[in-house]
Amino acid sequence: MSIMGRTRRGIGDHLRVNAALYIFVTIVLAMGVVFGALAVRTLDEYQQEQLIDYFQLFLRGLSTGVDEIEPAVVLRAALMNHLRTVGLVWLLGLTVIGVAGVVLVIVVRGFVIGFTVGFLAQGLGLKGVLFAIAAVLPQNLLAIPAFLVISAASLGFSWLLVKSRLRRQRFRWLQEFAGYSLLVMAASLVLALAAVIEAYIAPVFMQMVNGLMQ
Repeated sequence: MSIMGRTRRGIGDHLRVNAALYIFVTIVLAMGVVFGALAVRTLDEYQQEQLIDYFQLFLRGLSTGVDEIEPAVVLRAALMNHLRTVGLVWLLGLTVIGVAGVVLVIVVRGFVIGFTVGFLAQGLGLKGVLFAIAAVLPQNLLAIPAFLVISAASLGFSWLLVKSRLRRQRFRWLQEFAGYSLLVMAASLVLALAAVIEAYIAPVFMQMVNGLMQ
């Protein structure tokens, strides 16, 4: 069997064994998105107007080039954000209380996405929806699956720790830890690629949408 074939088989086996974890983290992320979208409605009229004015100023900056987005700055910020999140989730997976912590991180991640899209859609209508798609979708096509993989791996390892305490079971800890860490590292590379898309591709889409909606 070729390397590609073995890789596909390994991924398939991994998904089958951990299907429940992936379903769980996906549901939790979706709940965070819903909470974020609903939270937009809690803003009073003054807060909404202030945010809309600030965003309109940002759009005018895109049109005139005054606030031209520096890809290197965006890339550095995105990489640092991903690094902090991955590091936190990985560390939480090494503790018996990691399950609750990882769930909270997932909810917060979903909340930010839901609030961003919900605010733009509610405040700017069709233009907001299109701009949200251009600003949020490109990098998250990679970032969300990678984040879910990291979260599921963390929950799985943390659950192993819990079972070892409750059931006095023995596990091959070195092998399990190596597998957990390698999976997180692999998904982190995908997050790095998502950061590149966020820095160099998403701004192009944002400027295109802004130009079309003038």
